[in-house]
Amino acid sequence: MQRLFISVNCNEKVKKQLLSVQEKIKKPSVKGNFSLPENLHLTLVFIGETPDDTIPLLTSAVEKALFPPAAPFALTFTTAGCFKHSNKELWWIGTDVNDKYLDILKTIRGRITSDLLSNGVHFDNRPFSPHITLGREIKHELPIVIPKQEIIYPVNRISLMRSERISGKLTYTEIFGVDLRGGIKHTS
Repeated sequence: MQRLFISVNCNEKVKKQLLSVQEKIKKPSVKGNFSLPENLHLTLVFIGETPDDTIPLLTSAVEKALFPPAAPFALTFTTAGCFKHSNKELWWIGTDVNDKYLDILKTIRGRITSDLLSNGVHFDNRPFSPHITLGREIKHELPIVIPKQEIIYPVNRISLMRSERISGKLTYTEIFGVDLRGGIKHTS
C-alpha cells in the first residue's frame, strides 16, 4: 500500500514566491503546520492509500488524459484565503475563477477521474478547487493580511506522487510523470 496523489509540481521560482506568501502567514501565527518548500504542489486528484497493483491504472489514466499531447500552459494564482474547520485554519493560494487556463486544467483532471472511476479506483471526489496549501492548523492572534499579487504557475508536467514519512519528515516523491508535450518519464 502506498499513499498517492496526482499533482502539478512547482518550479524553484514559483516556490520562492509561494514561500514569500507563506511568510506573511507565519509572522502573525502562534502555531501552525507549514508546508515544506519541497512539498509545495497543486493536487489534481488525491487518491490516498492504494494497493501497489493499482499503480498501472493510475499511470495509464495520466497518460490517456494527456493524449493527444497538450501544450504547456500557466495558471495565474491571485487569490489567497483559508478554509476554517473546528477552530483551525488551512491557508492556501489559488487561481482566480476567471483564469483563462483553468478550464484546460479541469479538463485534464476530468479525464483522469473519469478513467479512474471506470476502472473502479477510489479517490477523493470533492469538488475541485485548484489551490496550493501553505499551512494547516494555523492559529494566530493578529490578523493575517496577504497583499494582492500574481504568481504565474507553469503547468508542463503531471505527476503521480507518493507521500510518506521518512525519518519523521513528510516526503513527496514522483513515481511517474508525463510532460504535456508527450514525453513520458518513469522515475521509480
